[in-house]
Amino acid sequence: MRDADTPSSAPAPTRDRLLEAATKVFLAQGFTAASMDMVRQEAGVSNGSLYHHFPTKALLADALYAHTLRDFHAALTAPIAGKASAQAGVKGLLRAYIQWVLQHPEQAQLLHALRRGGGVTDGAEINAANEQAFGALKAWMEQRMEAGEMRAMPFHLWMALVFSPAMSLTQRWASQPAPAVAPKVRAALEHAAWMAVAP
Repeated sequence: MRDADTPSSAPAPTRDRLLEAATKVFLAQGFTAASMDMVRQEAGVSNGSLYHHFPTKALLADALYAHTLRDFHAALTAPIAGKASAQAGVKGLLRAYIQWVLQHPEQAQLLHALRRGGGVTDGAEINAANEQAFGALKAWMEQRMEAGEMRAMPFHLWMALVFSPAMSLTQRWASQPAPAVAPKVRAALEHAAWMAVAP
């Protein structure tokens, strides 16, 4: 009979438990001070299960970052699905960004901590997650520019103009005991993002 947490009997639940445990441990201890054994104990799995899924702490950090990033990107890009106008899309992107941070403050802090703390290596899994989201954003942006609904500009500049103000406030929002953003602040960020790229 197999142990319930072995990879061959329940790979998805074990992997998910490890990622959830790593989130808690990395946030509590910091990436550098956190150990694989701390993650194993928090997840309640065997050494074999831990190292089967994640042979090193760096691979665990990359997988956790990519997993969190995919969830973030799915929420972020929802407003531009279909035929959203440029103005509705840009404002919707900001609204979705802020809402995800408020609903997932620990994950927002984790993305910041792993990126700033050197815990991620930009491996294939992270690159794939970014390419998918950036591809969708870029395709939508180019369609709206071709339609004359937004000023023409390079994608990297568009990303900076739309998201940088909100990104600079993310840590402040996510670290609050009860994360909240006043409606006037949300409206101001949405308006500023739109005005930065409006035709």
